[in-house]
Amino acid sequence: MLSEIGMLAGKSRRIGRVTMQNERIEILMAAYNGAPYIREQVDSILRQSDENWHLTLSDDGSTDGTDAIIDEYARQYPDRVQRVYSGRRFGGAKDHFFWMTEQCDADYIAYCDDDDTWKADKLQKLRKAMLDAESRFGSDTPILVFSDQTVTDEKLSMLAPSLMRYQKQYFEHFDYRSILMQNVVTGGAMMINRALARLALQCTDPSQVIMHDWWLAAVAARFGEIVYIDEPLGAYRQHGHNSVGAKNVGSLAHILHKLGHTQEISRTLTQKKAQASAFERTYAPMLEEADRAFLGQFARRRSGPVFYLKNRTLVHGFFRLAGMMVLG
Repeated sequence: MLSEIGMLAGKSRRIGRVTMQNERIEILMAAYNGAPYIREQVDSILRQSDENWHLTLSDDGSTDGTDAIIDEYARQYPDRVQRVYSGRRFGGAKDHFFWMTEQCDADYIAYCDDDDTWKADKLQKLRKAMLDAESRFGSDTPILVFSDQTVTDEKLSMLAPSLMRYQKQYFEHFDYRSILMQNVVTGGAMMINRALARLALQCTDPSQVIMHDWWLAAVAARFGEIVYIDEPLGAYRQHGHNSVGAKNVGSLAHILHKLGHTQEISRTLTQKKAQASAFERTYAPMLEEADRAFLGQFARRRSGPVFYLKNRTLVHGFFRLAGMMVLG
């Protein structure tokens, strides 16, 4: 399947390709100045036990030689790895990944950061979880599967065995309202199906979306299913230049930082409200009255403490709840 967008070796081609049986997983990597780590990540993908995958890489104007490394892998593994060119500068992972998703027509999409590493059975276990979910709910159901990750330092020495527990994130039940308040899905740990990609890309205003994984998780939680694998299937490397990064939310240092940066909390709340408003506008015909009531109240400039107390079960953590009640 060809497209006028995405160029490789002077020709245009669409990122994803769908096989007739045993559908291939398209891995999307949006790279930027990842030269110190990207080889380890690509090599970990090449070692996957599930061999039915294809890797597409796009560079966002790196200045450290990342693009040359990408070209090297594309030449060495032409049937496995391809580089695409957007012809634009994104300036951030969200818009970069949104663009790559728009160009991809694969049945299954896995997202990949350029500074992590994957365990050899990651794709195998994500695929199994996805196929099990599709057999239960149907392939037309928007589905997102994701796993836990270990938290490591720059040299891949472990800092925490579980990102979910390190950040005190809940995974027993996924409610889109809770996700809009606090995302628990990390993009580099997830895979989505075609139904979710199609629905998520209906977004009417991507500029109001905080991150691609946040939006995908909210859409899946409201209109489909999220499946969590309570096992670390990759290493989430921390090196001081992460786009988001892992946060030990239970630490005294983190709490003191938040208390000393209330303006940062206010800005984040404003972004969450704008994203909730975009969600309501995008999916208005599919929402119920209870959805519209929640989203409308949450998206207000000031929701008020009564709103957060009423929805306190959706907010994880006392300090987060207190911050929202005071500032949101």
